[in-house]
Amino acid sequence: MNDPHVPSLKTRPASLADVAAMAGVSTGTVSRTLSRPEMISEETRERVMRAVEQLGYVANGAARALAMRRSHTIGAVVLKFGSSNFSQVVEGLESEVARKGYTLLLSAPVPDGKTEFAALAAMLARGVDAIALLGFEGLEETRGILARYPVPYAHLWANPASGGHCIGLDEARNGQIALAHAADLGHTRIGLIWGQVEGPLRYRSRQRLQGVMAAAQERGVTIVHESCVHTEHGFEQGLQAAEKVLASGTGITAILCASDYLAVGAMRGLQQNGIRVPDDISVISFNDNDFSAYVNPPLTTVHLPIRQVGMKAGHYLLSRLGENMGPDGYALDVSLKARGSSAPATASPTPAAIAGAPRTKRG
Repeated sequence: MNDPHVPSLKTRPASLADVAAMAGVSTGTVSRTLSRPEMISEETRERVMRAVEQLGYVANGAARALAMRRSHTIGAVVLKFGSSNFSQVVEGLESEVARKGYTLLLSAPVPDGKTEFAALAAMLARGVDAIALLGFEGLEETRGILARYPVPYAHLWANPASGGHCIGLDEARNGQIALAHAADLGHTRIGLIWGQVEGPLRYRSRQRLQGVMAAAQERGVTIVHESCVHTEHGFEQGLQAAEKVLASGTGITAILCASDYLAVGAMRGLQQNGIRVPDDISVISFNDNDFSAYVNPPLTTVHLPIRQVGMKAGHYLLSRLGENMGPDGYALDVSLKARGSSAPATASPTPAAIAGAPRTKRG
């Protein structure tokens, strides 16, 4: 007969002892099966896992965290100021930490000079084992907060030249790659549709633009100031920016766009105004989003290994936590995807021709 003072499994969660009793092993064997399965024979492991499944056993994470002084959670604070590409970084990070049984806690505050740092401090106060940050590089407040919580941390999508904890890309080089492609096609007068560059959180945009400008000077290419528009990232913003570029009437033959979202919107704006892409104006972009190869014309863009940045950061943080990760095989290879939106420059349209291009109503 069951002891009436002991709750039945119908009214309480299954315990480690319950699993051990059903599998006919010790509680230590159950614990090792769940945490270090390679130490347990296949036959015993299968018995334990059958018992876990039948009982619906869930490990007591709080007790395990107290015993191991680990929460098996990794925090990520990603500022909401960029394009949806940042979700790919987070997906890569989560897939990597999950391989070792860690849970990713995500916070995505809107940067206002206060909220983001409160979110970072709150995440660390929850006892995460490590922290991944996107958009915090170079900020004095970040260094102050991290100094109070001595946990491993990594800056996502950051220039690796800044240190081993910066996992990302050389954005200046990325800008040089795009400009070099335009120059190789004979484009000597180029416009820009770019993101905002002012403020401490826009350093990626600034660095990429600096790479474009440096390469333009080296290759004898003119970035036509009147045909440069800074805006937020989005299809509609790209369309509106293209109309402003056309209104400038400067006779450019190519436009570099800071993201695929801006580029697709820009191509729509050009086409609605009778400008053929790439016959009249080439369009070159960055990121290589999933849709980039399927728009009309397919978009020429600099492929950035965005998801791999997150995976590489996860590998780095887990290694710092003492997990056996093996060699880091995540190469962050950047390459140009030359597609139908760019072509060799033809005779530059006259400013009057561009300024007088027919304006059609938006469809």
